[in-house]
Amino acid sequence: MMTEDRILELIEAYGADPMRWPVDERAAAQTLLAASDDPRLRTSLAAAKDLDTMLSMATVPAISPDARHRLYAEAVAPTAPSAWLRRLFDWPGPIWQPTGALAAALVLGIWVGIANPEASADIAGLAGGTVQTEVESGDDFDSLVGMEDNL
Repeated sequence: MMTEDRILELIEAYGADPMRWPVDERAAAQTLLAASDDPRLRTSLAAAKDLDTMLSMATVPAISPDARHRLYAEAVAPTAPSAWLRRLFDWPGPIWQPTGALAAALVLGIWVGIANPEASADIAGLAGGTVQTEVESGDDFDSLVGMEDNL
């Protein structure tokens, strides 16, 4: 069943020309539009006619035969694997930029592991390994050297 709201949707989607509206709804919409006195329909129809007029005056830019040929060749030509790989690894800058980022991440990870031995021990404990972070027998260097004799 055709409603005035559906006619508004048709006008907004397809414009003011009923020939552009869906065929199965066209006759019912035209009949209801002719019988209706709703100002929303008249306003929407007038705005759509203005837009249709402006769009019909627009010109389509011409494409040169050379550009048309290149576009067609790119669309139809199979892409060589080497060209695909080259585009995949074509960085927007020198290769040192992504390599430098990976190196910085590696240095940061090593620094965090060295700077926080308790966290490293916790991580090693989760992985099943052991890490000794403190010397149990003493704090000075002489006690550390003396530990070799006890081994």
